[in-house]
Amino acid sequence: MSLHYRLRGEVWHVRGTIRVGRQTIEIPSHSTGCRTRRDAESAGEGEADKVRRELLNGKPVQRRHTITEAILAYTHRPKAVPDYDLARLEDFMARIGEHPVDDASAAWGTWLATRGRDMAPATAARSRAILQAALNHGASALRYAAPKLPTVAQRSVEGAVYLTMAEQGRLLASYNRWAWAPVLVLCYQGMRSQEALRMDWRHVSLERATIHLPAQGTKSGKGRTVPMHPRVRWALAMLWHSRERPDDGAVFLSHRGCPYADTRGLGGNPLAQAHATACAKAGVTGFRVHDWRHHWASHMVMSGCDLPTLMRLGGWTSPRMVQRYAAVSGEHMATAIARLA
Repeated sequence: MSLHYRLRGEVWHVRGTIRVGRQTIEIPSHSTGCRTRRDAESAGEGEADKVRRELLNGKPVQRRHTITEAILAYTHRPKAVPDYDLARLEDFMARIGEHPVDDASAAWGTWLATRGRDMAPATAARSRAILQAALNHGASALRYAAPKLPTVAQRSVEGAVYLTMAEQGRLLASYNRWAWAPVLVLCYQGMRSQEALRMDWRHVSLERATIHLPAQGTKSGKGRTVPMHPRVRWALAMLWHSRERPDDGAVFLSHRGCPYADTRGLGGNPLAQAHATACAKAGVTGFRVHDWRHHWASHMVMSGCDLPTLMRLGGWTSPRMVQRYAAVSGEHMATAIARLA
């Protein structure tokens, strides 16, 4: 018997081989769940004794498959995995891939308490869904019982957040020259941050004044084409001419001259620092980058846009997600009536 122990974070892992007669069983690296080496060695020896007894009794030994093996089986199936889900799966392999599948629930809890700690519930839930899909596929391909991961606690749908026109003007004027253009798109088109930052000149038609968002770049996985606001059209036309009229390539570049990072599934927003600086300069508090989407939707409703149209323009798939703006409409109408002499 040759077992090797390694401390990963605060928990000891074990791997090695166990030999009985001419048979050798490989034990892949996995967590012992122990925080001291002495306890880890005791757990490892206990597992080795169990394997030896099963071999001596003629019972087949079930190898403990790891999360990484399940993920690799999932990513090598004929159907392609979207890039943003591949990023999630690569992160899982790096952080908890060595855990055996039968410890997947505990490993998921560890990941959620560390990497997923600051994620929005919806983002964490999407991460859980892709990991669960990989484990389910691995159960079929590698023949083990698929574990069920604990679900992510969801917050109630957040209310609408929006700025006054004066606050909007001050904040837009406070962004640096790299962030200003993509934020203008957030303000007047209501896109999600990554939808705007992943825009390609191939999908921008200045002549027809439309922007096409391909399915692979949207959160819902459904493409949509939206009309351009006049201010966005003017800004994009200026940018297009300054770049010598490109036919393709990223519309927006960071201060390093590179496309913005694709952080879908990984959390974080490439515009966060520029946004925080602009908010401080403009004296705007409690307003996140994502709140531009709520700001756009709220003002669309206040200008008379109905909720089904808003749903199509914003790319929402559930009426529940746009229902929050009905309250904004009611407040706006009450204010308008109160102005009557």
